[in-house]
Amino acid sequence: MKTVDAVLCALSKPETADGFISGESLAARSGVSRQAVWKAVRQLRLQGARIEAVTNRGYRLSGAGGILSEEEVSSLIDEALHVRVFVYQKIDSTNTEAKRRLAEASDVRSLDRTVIVASSQTAGRGRLGRKFYSPDGSGLYLSIIYAPNEKIESPALLTATAAVGVCRALFSVYEAAAQIKWVNDIFMRGKKVSGILTEGLTDFERGGISCAVVGIGVNIAPEDFPRDIAAVATSVLDDKKADTKRSALAAAIVNEVLSIYTSGKKGFVRAMQEYRERSLLTGKRVRVHPVINGAESYEAEVTGVGEDAKLIVKTGDGKERFLDSGEVTLHSHRER
Repeated sequence: MKTVDAVLCALSKPETADGFISGESLAARSGVSRQAVWKAVRQLRLQGARIEAVTNRGYRLSGAGGILSEEEVSSLIDEALHVRVFVYQKIDSTNTEAKRRLAEASDVRSLDRTVIVASSQTAGRGRLGRKFYSPDGSGLYLSIIYAPNEKIESPALLTATAAVGVCRALFSVYEAAAQIKWVNDIFMRGKKVSGILTEGLTDFERGGISCAVVGIGVNIAPEDFPRDIAAVATSVLDDKKADTKRSALAAAIVNEVLSIYTSGKKGFVRAMQEYRERSLLTGKRVRVHPVINGAESYEAEVTGVGEDAKLIVKTGDGKERFLDSGEVTLHSHRER
């Protein structure tokens, strides 16, 4: 366990009625020196933890401030899922780190259900090569490595059902009601609060996709978004002082997403039914922007979402189309 996590864990479980722990006791329980305790307390404060220090009484945790703790995230994840968690305060990209680990592994299945979590990203990525704004302190960024024994038939289905898992987690932690904008965006109050990027690893010997990295970013606390996304992005919470509960949210997302992935065909069917119920676009007029070079955009009405996560639209001439790629914008929204 990292020193910071060990100190935070000890502070979270005081042995005295007033909640204070002496520096000596804190060092002993954390298995580190007094100097290491002081450095860890300073780092925790920088991350937002409210820690009191009183002479002859020691330290007392008065508020975790939503900091991410590897120990806490791991403790909140269902043991039956057999998940391994790695927490970073800052990283280039959780998806990139997951792919680095996969590239170094002799067998990618040995990394199944490995989860990379971060407080901030310096090079966060979204769909179609877009940057994903990932500031420190206000968001949560994580990637799940999913490497089942069988081939992955539909990465789009993983993305869609992960979106359902995120919505369930948002409600369980914050009682926040969310909708899904096909295929990978989570919306609240008409704006985006979360995005999902799924990347597959191809197995050329067996054919098909052997594993996937499912990256999820969530805007939790209010943030001064850059001008180019301020019109379309928002946060789950509207109070900057509210506890972001990031460790709890990270664990809830992992529990919900992996519970779907490991529940067989029936689990995916149920999740896709919920996806359709949460669909932001169904019944609305949209503009479809194909990703094929040279293809022109067109208007259509969204009539539903298929079991395979394809968007079903009807064009002006009455023809039905099934979309597995491209961008779709509501007439009242600009795409992030």
